Amino acid sequence: MKQSSALVPVVAGFGIMLLLLLAVTAIGVTHIRILSNQLAAIVSERNQKSEFAATMRALHEARYQSLMLASSQRDAFLRDEEIMRFSHMAMDFIQVRDQFLALPLDSGERQLWERIRQDLKIVEGATNQALYLMQSERLDEARHLIQQDLAPRQANMMGEWGRMVAMQRGKNQLALSQARTAGSQAGKLAMALSAAAFLVGIVIAVFVIRRYRGLEKDLFEEKERAQITLQAIGDAVVRFNHARVVSYLNPVAEHLLGFAGGVDAERPIAQTLCLFDRQSRADLTDALVANVLQGASATLPATACLRTAQGTEYEVEGKCSPIHSPAGDIMGGVLVIRDVSAARAMYRKLLWQADHDSLTGLINRRAFEERVTRSLAGRTPESPPLSLLFIELNRFAQVNDKAGHAAGDALLKQLAQLMQSRIREHDCLGRLGGAEFGILLIDYHRDAAEDMAHAVLAGISDYHFTWRDQSYQVGASIGLAHIPPHWHTWDECLAAAYAACHKAKRSGHNEIVVHQQ
Repeated sequence: MKQSSALVPVVAGFGIMLLLLLAVTAIGVTHIRILSNQLAAIVSERNQKSEFAATMRALHEARYQSLMLASSQRDAFLRDEEIMRFSHMAMDFIQVRDQFLALPLDSGERQLWERIRQDLKIVEGATNQALYLMQSERLDEARHLIQQDLAPRQANMMGEWGRMVAMQRGKNQLALSQARTAGSQAGKLAMALSAAAFLVGIVIAVFVIRRYRGLEKDLFEEKERAQITLQAIGDAVVRFNHARVVSYLNPVAEHLLGFAGGVDAERPIAQTLCLFDRQSRADLTDALVANVLQGASATLPATACLRTAQGTEYEVEGKCSPIHSPAGDIMGGVLVIRDVSAARAMYRKLLWQADHDSLTGLINRRAFEERVTRSLAGRTPESPPLSLLFIELNRFAQVNDKAGHAAGDALLKQLAQLMQSRIREHDCLGRLGGAEFGILLIDYHRDAAEDMAHAVLAGISDYHFTWRDQSYQVGASIGLAHIPPHWHTWDECLAAAYAACHKAKRSGHNEIVVHQQ
């Protein structure tokens, strides 16, 4: 009886120990799965290096194509315009390169970057020589240099860029695979320990405890690696629980949200994160959190913006993913966002440059042609009348010859502003060539259109341009074509207006000729 009585507390204590061990093991499995889910959600978003490498590769290809195009331009103004676009792309490349080099690079990435940098020096040397030949009007030599010398070097460099992009993508895939494998292995190991505790009992209780301590150490190291990864990446990471309370911000998130000193405990996410639509100014945070807590991943729309605690606004992109418990319940979510204000501003700048003349700010020939073509589409006899003015400046070459190209550029900008002030807001003014402009007049009757042509001509003729104490005065020849309903192509309209302008030039300076159908 005494022995039985003595065994009761031992059995009870062992039972309690097993229950505690099982409880601790279950907690360990839960935390490991949470960390693995977080790593998978974060690593999948870490494609910033790949994006920068791909952007730099694309910019180099675009610069090479721009150089080829410049070498084929016989018109000096068009060639200078293309060279200016070529130089702008160089500044864009420097911005992206600095952002790329600001990220942590391993030895393999640095070695590949050094090879690319050496190729860059060689390519830039050949490029500068080609630019010098073009500026010296030696276009045939420039094209020969590009085709025979620059082209193979460019191809070699683009191959290195391709290897850089492939390297980054491969590393992202490897990291994601390793994170998932680590989570799966940790879960299986924890379950094995739990089963062993039931089978061996008292005999290996000490061994189970020691093994658990080893598991606890692995869990701590896994957590440390996760925390270090979260702090080292360039994206902002915000984690919140099912009660919509922020539970973690990495340093990038603290800086981006404006909480450099950290966030107070139990702070609601609605008071921490302010996401809104740039166009409608509607709030995005509540809907985003609600969708994620219902189990759906959510991607921020292209118009998403972030307002910091200080009121600063950024354009952002990102994704929010739910965090599941082992039972499949939603425990919260993790939001990964990045500031893309500079990238989108650069994109909008490139879009603007594609449709506008960099000197005058007017739309260029391609955009003007598209505008005329859209206006011609679907016209009927009842449609509002259209008229096209083709304007060529007279004596403009004399300003360039006497005062220099800087003076000519300044004159073009001033005359562009003058003509823009003469027309209505819904009319269209574009620069078609060096000293050639086009105006599309919408909903003008014939007499009103001709009056507008005379007003534009008078403004140009009466304008006195002063440059370094010297006064210059230019004129213009204008061809006016009233577009009939049966014309449906840009070529028909341009041919008529150009022919009338050519006739006006033969008639003398400051003449307007109306195309006779």
